[in-house]
Amino acid sequence: MPNDPKKKELEATQTFTPDFGSAFDDYGEYREPTAEPPVRALYRQRHLKRLRFPRLAWIALFAAIAVGLGTLAAKWGWKWADDVLALTRPDENVEIIINENDDLDDIAATLKEAGAIEYEWLFKLYCKFSGSENYFDPGVYTINLTYDYHALVNNLMASAGSRETVTLMIIEGSDSFEIFDLLEKNGVCSREKLEEAAANYEFDYDFLQKIPYGASNRLEGYLFPDTYEFYLMDEPQKVLNRLLRNFEARLGEDDLAAIQESGYTMRQILTMAAIVEGEAANDEERPKVASVMFNRLNNWENPLLGMDSTIYYGAKLMGTTFSTELDSPYNTYLHPGLPAGPICNPGLNSIRAVLHPDDTEYYYFATGIDGVNHFFTNADDFNAFINSDQFQPILPG
Repeated sequence: MPNDPKKKELEATQTFTPDFGSAFDDYGEYREPTAEPPVRALYRQRHLKRLRFPRLAWIALFAAIAVGLGTLAAKWGWKWADDVLALTRPDENVEIIINENDDLDDIAATLKEAGAIEYEWLFKLYCKFSGSENYFDPGVYTINLTYDYHALVNNLMASAGSRETVTLMIIEGSDSFEIFDLLEKNGVCSREKLEEAAANYEFDYDFLQKIPYGASNRLEGYLFPDTYEFYLMDEPQKVLNRLLRNFEARLGEDDLAAIQESGYTMRQILTMAAIVEGEAANDEERPKVASVMFNRLNNWENPLLGMDSTIYYGAKLMGTTFSTELDSPYNTYLHPGLPAGPICNPGLNSIRAVLHPDDTEYYYFATGIDGVNHFFTNADDFNAFINSDQFQPILPG
């Protein structure tokens, strides 16, 4: 079948060769890829040798390090624990002084110097973490070296029983400067600080409200004479407050009622009581001296008290000597009525003598060689006595 179309199509397929022209001329002849040779090592093999160490040796090394660190930690841990807990310190009392402006660094250094602690940084760390860094109060303390950190903190406060004290007796008739000197001499507080507090500190007592600030004898008359136990190196306002609080406590309801009924202010009563304290030789004389003052204040045409004790006080304030011509508000020979304020700190007996004076007609009194006062109703008898060999004036100091 010469004209078979399927046969012709098959022949044409077998003999056909495609012609791409010059489309692939740029690629050149195709060749099968061959494997690249391996890259040579940059370093010789011997440079990469590793240090070989037996496994047991490694274990032993790590164990030794662990034991060393543990021993070191145990050693220092024990030292720190010993310091915190005072496990090995001796049973010995030591004196610690905390000054008014000492901070935690100063206190830690003081404790270390006394042998109470070994590590200042550890003690300060304890105080900061326990919130006790501001617990300490100025003063002189006796502590035992066996106190741990907790006990040290508790015993270096004003309320602690370990704080050292001194017992002092303030005698009746002492003026404020004598009291300040006594307190300074015995290590309670300096006179300078006491004067500053007396002049300017605002004490919360009604009886002080109308007294102006600024004078170092501002509290004169209110520093109650008594026997006190004071902390050493105490704050001045705390020291003075003890005396003022005692004054308030010792005046009973009857005393306050009598002051109210007297027609005088408390300050005027204390001013007169201070004069009685300065003039009377004994308790029996106090109401008589008080009667002389009231008689002179109320009955004389020229109510001059004429009391030597007030001039001595005014001269002391001015730093000069006694003179009836002294230009001072405390000169009761020149200025009528009461002096500027109390001249000392009277006791209860003198206060009550003013509140309950004897009913007399005495206007004069003078001290005899027998050491007591002699009282007179008229100037002639008084002058005769002071011009006699029985008269013996007693000068302060």
